[in-house]
Amino acid sequence: MLISIVLPTFNRSHVLGRAIDSVLAQTYSEWELIIIDNYSSDQTDNLVRSYHSSKIFLFKIHNNGIIAKSRNFGINQAQGKLIAFLDSD
Repeated sequence: MLISIVLPTFNRSHVLGRAIDSVLAQTYSEWELIIIDNYSSDQTDNLVRSYHSSKIFLFKIHNNGIIAKSRNFGINQAQGKLIAFLDSD
């Protein structure tokens, strides 16, 4: 069963790698990681792309300070039967 993990972020590249690594370290392998970036101005894009994984997806939206918009967008992108949320820190 596929689990979709929705991870909103904004200018958190200095801790985002730790969050992504925590997903990669799981023993359960049927997952997709959906990262919703609020147009960060740091190295978020480069960090996410450095993982070269077909299971990690990066989307960008302007959430206007409403993190629920990012989470809802991630839910709409999800392909899994279950949805989990993970914060970028």
